[in-house]
Amino acid sequence: MSVTGSFNSSGSPIIEISVSGPVTKPTKFTAMMDTGFSGFLLLPILEAFPVGLILRGTTPITLADGSSQTKLTCLGEVHFGGRSEVGLIIIEWQSTEILVGMDFLRKFERKLVVDAPKGKVTLIKSKSAPPPPAPPVSVIVPASPAPASSAPPAPSPSTTTIP
Repeated sequence: MSVTGSFNSSGSPIIEISVSGPVTKPTKFTAMMDTGFSGFLLLPILEAFPVGLILRGTTPITLADGSSQTKLTCLGEVHFGGRSEVGLIIIEWQSTEILVGMDFLRKFERKLVVDAPKGKVTLIKSKSAPPPPAPPVSVIVPASPAPASSAPPAPSPSTTTIP
């Protein structure tokens, strides 16, 4: 299943999401896709607390210019494309932009396809790769069972590999 978005007046890709706190109903937002943002969701403080998000703590972040800042964080649930995912939401007090980043794409298992000439953004369900095969396991099995009435002699072990 794919979800289609568009571009805002500034030419940035946007999608519709909903966000909820632990005891609130989802609130709809238009969020900008930011592939330079490694996080899950960035929400302005004026939007975060009416949604009912609960403050979790702080986290250091590095901005595009290389400078560092400490930001407030909350845990919240994002609803998108018929699914819900819980993630760390960065609270921004200086911006009015709502951003979804690379962790959002990972959690929702989506690929971002941008068709700028058509003004269309599509988030396509990414096919999960099968897990890698398990490495072989070696098991040491005694050559013969030990007699019950005496101390066991030192067995001559044989090694069996189980794929």
